[in-house]
Amino acid sequence: MGPARRLRAILEERLALMAPSRRLRLAEADRLLTAWAAGRTIRLLDAGCGDGILSLSLAKRHPEWTITGVDLRDDLLAGARERASARGLRNVRFQAADLLKPLQVGGFDAVAALECLSEIPDDEAALRTMRSALRPGGALVAQVPDRDWKPVLPGSATEWREQVRQGYGSDGLARLLAAAGFESARLSPTYRSLAAAAQELRDRIKDRGLALRLLVFPFLAAAVWLERRGLTWGRSNAILFVCRRPDH
Repeated sequence: MGPARRLRAILEERLALMAPSRRLRLAEADRLLTAWAAGRTIRLLDAGCGDGILSLSLAKRHPEWTITGVDLRDDLLAGARERASARGLRNVRFQAADLLKPLQVGGFDAVAALECLSEIPDDEAALRTMRSALRPGGALVAQVPDRDWKPVLPGSATEWREQVRQGYGSDGLARLLAAAGFESARLSPTYRSLAAAAQELRDRIKDRGLALRLLVFPFLAAAVWLERRGLTWGRSNAILFVCRRPDH
């Protein structure tokens, strides 16, 4: 790959990472997982890893961790493997797996599942698979769309990509986690109107030229910065939660 193509590939990946909703959930997941690890070396499963951005980001930030990303889509996994190789990240690997079936790997200290449950028909079965992949006492960190989320900008999509359900309410989600065998669930609202508006703008221009997307980049970055500091408005569009597999 020539220098120009390499630079373009780096810029495209950076722009993909800076999608406001993605950037926020990556930052929040990293914060929760880092706090839970408390300096320990952990094995992490990234369930429904997609293009592997979360796995790659955590592998770079935490070289002492061992991370496995699983997903059904071979094309996304192939791209994730290429990026891991290009970055020299030896503590992350990717493999194809169906979360509705038992995984061939287990004993993880933590599982991350960001924005994948609303795309899975049998979400309780997927949660049970994640629970089985955890060691006793292991933690699940996840985010899902709020059931009552609404777009901010006129004309924006009213459904989450590839969704099979609109989202979750806090009470229903707590019951679902309990039915799947998790305990000590802590739920918190996240991703409010400023980040939502920025994400909707990004979605409208994501297929436009690189120059335009680079021009908008500072606004997207500023929206994430402000949102993380509570300088936003409106109700939340997503629910972030942490729960654990019982010790017994």
